[in-house]
Amino acid sequence: MDKMKFFSAFIRTGLENGDAVFYTYPDEESETVRAKLREYGINVEKYEKNGALSLETLTECFMSNGKFDFIKSVHDSLNWWTWAKRKGYKHARGIEDLGDLSFFGEQWSRYVVEYWQNPEWDDLEASEWVRSEESLGVVYDPFLKEITAINVEHMSEAQIAELFRTLTGKGVTPGYAWINLIENMELFSRAIGFTHRQLVGRKILLEFNPTSDYEKIVDRLAKEAMANVEPIFIFTYNTSPIHQYLAEQPIIRFFLTSLSTSIPKSTSKNTVLLPAKNTPLILDAISRILETYESTNVCFVFDILSELLMTTTLESTFTFMHHALDMLSSEKTTSLFLLNASAHDDKVVSRLRSFFSDQLIYDSNGLKVVKIS
Repeated sequence: MDKMKFFSAFIRTGLENGDAVFYTYPDEESETVRAKLREYGINVEKYEKNGALSLETLTECFMSNGKFDFIKSVHDSLNWWTWAKRKGYKHARGIEDLGDLSFFGEQWSRYVVEYWQNPEWDDLEASEWVRSEESLGVVYDPFLKEITAINVEHMSEAQIAELFRTLTGKGVTPGYAWINLIENMELFSRAIGFTHRQLVGRKILLEFNPTSDYEKIVDRLAKEAMANVEPIFIFTYNTSPIHQYLAEQPIIRFFLTSLSTSIPKSTSKNTVLLPAKNTPLILDAISRILETYESTNVCFVFDILSELLMTTTLESTFTFMHHALDMLSSEKTTSLFLLNASAHDDKVVSRLRSFFSDQLIYDSNGLKVVKIS
């Protein structure tokens, strides 16, 4: 798969939303990078001229003085973040494509110690804008959005695991800890015959069999959102199969409905408890997210319809649906609503279906398209 398709989408979205973007790439791609960006719809000359887009090779980034100087590279990056902030850009968005790491040769250990693990990245004065002061913890939009890309095509699983240990100090199964951006960028979309671009903006009803592994469908959507650098928010309950299956994913933000709380309560950096019966507070949480990410594609999963139907009145649930879908109407907002149809009366299910032009079913036979608009 063409990595530039993904990189270009990330860069184009940033530029169109008012971000400053830098892209560092392997030297051998110098002759093709600009052409590829143009091919995918980016006005390279315009954005380079006005300063919003900065392109540089690995040599220009790490050997600007003719030799490896990782400390200078750190300072250059920090200075660029500061410049972007002072210029009023909404975000600093970057890609560091390290290729297959052959560029560093015997200097790889220096890169890890002097650049990757450099304590200045966490200096409060240098990076205070990437930290959240939001009272609900998970509802914030960090100033810095950066991808470090490594080509592991010719590496064994053992080599990839060792690479991860080197960069994080942890021994974790590669498939769990690493997101394969290229492979996952249309992981959910492909299953229903879409590209990611065709998926964005849709509001989908997914009816599921509770005895199936439907949480894996949500996992596919979450991985696609993460691969496309889109924040994903999941509204469910604490003991749900979805939460149990995805709780360890640090990028996913959870809103967990609870009968034991009467006000929103942050329990971790990516988890908030919400009162299960209080639909206005649930809608308020949705509103906060949309306000925070107004210029960004956002993905939602709602696994609370059956709970609302059983803990509130029918009319309260349908009123919630009207308001929620109205709030989520933006073409930048993708939403998946889950429904255990077998737990409810046919008339109730039929009324819920009437809200959606796009409908899917997942059971023991797999994922099936009922209708697509």
